[in-house]
Amino acid sequence: MAALATVGGCFAQVDENSLKAAFVYNIIAFSQWDHPPDDPLTICVQTNPALLTAMGTLQAKRLDGRRLLVTDGSMPSDCDVRVHGAQTSVSPAADVLVICDACQLPNHTSAVALVREGNKLRFDVDVARARSDRILLSSQLLRLARRVL
Repeated sequence: MAALATVGGCFAQVDENSLKAAFVYNIIAFSQWDHPPDDPLTICVQTNPALLTAMGTLQAKRLDGRRLLVTDGSMPSDCDVRVHGAQTSVSPAADVLVICDACQLPNHTSAVALVREGNKLRFDVDVARARSDRILLSSQLLRLARRVL
């Protein structure tokens, strides 16, 4: 988790989409589902193609013994994590962690929003949204958030 705390300070030196992929990975690592996903843990990316490509670096990595599978989000019913852009319309779903790139929270859909703050990448958390989607976010993750709603 320390990596998530320090990675935001080097935003200008790292490709923005690679940094976002690293944030998503760490957010998932500190999230817990009421009904843990089966193997694989499927991440559906419904945003710009460059972020989908960067998220592809997570393909086949493992978290808690589960293999990560990154898709373009064309089969949203198979998603355990959904990453979407501010312009993409998604519906909240139980047991799906919804992370938005560049959204304002609360937006009644996303539990986490990736946000730019100057030259840093940060994130906001809507705990009530996560709870209603049956996702528990660790206190370590919440302490690193820019805002917790």
